[in-house]
Amino acid sequence: MKQILIFTLNGCLQCRDLKMKLTEQSISFKDIEITKNQELWKQVTSQTGYDLLPTVFIQNDDNSTGTVYIPDRDFQDINEIIEIIKSNI
Repeated sequence: MKQILIFTLNGCLQCRDLKMKLTEQSISFKDIEITKNQELWKQVTSQTGYDLLPTVFIQNDDNSTGTVYIPDRDFQDINEIIEIIKSNI
């Protein structure tokens, strides 16, 4: 099963809203708070060139690859990323 990783920051309203809506729809995800996972977040921003939140990583079934979805680049609002997540799990 694909794992959903959500990169978030405490106090980020969009991050909170995304996590709340995913929970309401019983969509499992792992919350990665960037201040507690700075090295991983640096790797994400280095590879993508973006540091916008909430950033979503949908890991492929093989657990070694996946797709990163970044606000304003890949989705415009929370509802759009939820639909992307649903179509990929």
